[in-house]
Amino acid sequence: MVDLSTAMAAAAASDKRRGGRDGEKKRPGGKVGTEPFDPADHVAKEKADAASMWLVLVYAVLVGFIMRYIIMPAMNEPASVLWSLPLLLIFTIPPIHRVVLSKFADRYTFGNWFRATFLYTFTWLAVCFILVNPPLADISPPEIANNTVFVDLDDPDWNQPIGDFDASENITERRLGLAFAVRDNIDATNVQVRVDMTWLGSSMNWTGTSDSMRGQWDNYSDNVSNVESKSTDVPIFIELPGDFEISSGVPYTIKITLTQSGDPWELEEVITHRFTIAL
Repeated sequence: MVDLSTAMAAAAASDKRRGGRDGEKKRPGGKVGTEPFDPADHVAKEKADAASMWLVLVYAVLVGFIMRYIIMPAMNEPASVLWSLPLLLIFTIPPIHRVVLSKFADRYTFGNWFRATFLYTFTWLAVCFILVNPPLADISPPEIANNTVFVDLDDPDWNQPIGDFDASENITERRLGLAFAVRDNIDATNVQVRVDMTWLGSSMNWTGTSDSMRGQWDNYSDNVSNVESKSTDVPIFIELPGDFEISSGVPYTIKITLTQSGDPWELEEVITHRFTIAL
């Protein structure tokens, strides 16, 4: 038997021992090995990261402007140097940091270079996209909007995209016109158009601005729905000479050349159609 006083004394001693263990003050992070937080060091690191970010942003924008307004005007057409040179300049990011941000040089690690590389690449791409597209520039050549078709001048309901024609189409007996539409991202009305048609050593051609070569398109537009699809497309309609005859089994080539004064270089697009009439 244990009397009441002995039991109460034992319980009090047990509580005292537990309180002593729980009440011990321990250094935060002592068991996991973390270092004490240093506010001054943290502020210095944040300043170094911010300075790196702004340096990379300015560098990427500067490279984009140099490529657009110095390198591109010195060229006649697109070339791989327009993307390879800016990407190779990624390797200059660490040296530039060491020169411009020398007081933070000891704080930059591989992680900083990795993040700076991605920031530089995507900033440069964004700047280039803005600088080479309308309204600041035009490096995209004009194009044929949809199909290039033959139209029967006497029966506008008959119109067919250019391709190998079957004898059942009776194309050799039709009086034909050639129709297509020019599309451009800025102004399709001033595109220079040249159409060359060749066969068996013979040829004929038509040249003019797209706006001046509409011809009699308005007379046939209601019947031909597969040429233009946008309000900005400029239709071209060329009447083949009355004495011109298409013969069965003869290969024909129609070459359409679209040229335009772009910015910063001249733009050209060539579309070639070949067809024969089945015997």
